[in-house]
Amino acid sequence: MTATGLQLVSVGDMKFSLDGRRIDFAETWTYKGMAYSGVPNMVSTFGYINASWTLRADLTSEYVCRLLNHMDAKGYDVFTPTLRHEDEGMTAHSWIESFSPGYMRRFMDKMPKQGDREPWVNPQNYAKDRKMFRKAPIDDGVLVFSRVATRV
Repeated sequence: MTATGLQLVSVGDMKFSLDGRRIDFAETWTYKGMAYSGVPNMVSTFGYINASWTLRADLTSEYVCRLLNHMDAKGYDVFTPTLRHEDEGMTAHSWIESFSPGYMRRFMDKMPKQGDREPWVNPQNYAKDRKMFRKAPIDDGVLVFSRVATRV
């Protein structure tokens, strides 16, 4: 018997809320495969399904360092991936495509949607990801930056 019964969960199966409302990650769009539309200051790491897990984890970490350095330099406290006007009505795809194991297919409805254009994609391709994470501008018109009212 080869069945494992493995049941994946999103974001550690933790419950998140924003302004008193529970966040349903399946209703969000993935930002570069690491953040979630409308959810401020949150990044999660999910490695490759077709290469070393740590390759993508490292790229995600590099990007987050670039993001934090940008925020620090500009005095921002909050970043929120936000759909642009031109992203409305975008075709939704599974968070990870072209990977058929049952444990993954059972999990996809709990994950954010993937769009049909950057940065709303999760390419699972090291060459594309390397360019997207290392070269794409941080202030890309999708991340909305803000400051909190009072700094501590």
